[in-house]
Amino acid sequence: MAWRVALCHVCPTTDSPDGGAPRVSSIADALKVVGDRWSLLVVRELCFGTHRFNEIQINTGVPAATLSERLRKLERAGVIARRRYCDHPRRYEYVLTAVGEDLSPVLAALGEWGARHVTRPRRANPDIL
Repeated sequence: MAWRVALCHVCPTTDSPDGGAPRVSSIADALKVVGDRWSLLVVRELCFGTHRFNEIQINTGVPAATLSERLRKLERAGVIARRRYCDHPRRYEYVLTAVGEDLSPVLAALGEWGARHVTRPRRANPDIL
């Protein structure tokens, strides 16, 4: 039960006044930014030092159109920034902002949870998120 107290302290919520509306929560707000499929894997790649579109796509397996959309969404949310590294042809790389870097412990915790409860035994390296 101590986890419940800690969670309530870190992630305050409000009860809906009429009991019919969803509860307002910082967790729900965070999931609006990084909770869709592929977003956290994109952030993981940036944490690992992968910055270019093609490398992110190869390492995650995300379809190109989906990756473009996720990168735009993460940039609009202030999680990542886009920098031009080539003028002709125009090419960009992506880096984490301070907001994005704050996701590192979240990824580490999710990786630990996955290694403990989800990952099949064939994954021998628990350091890989």
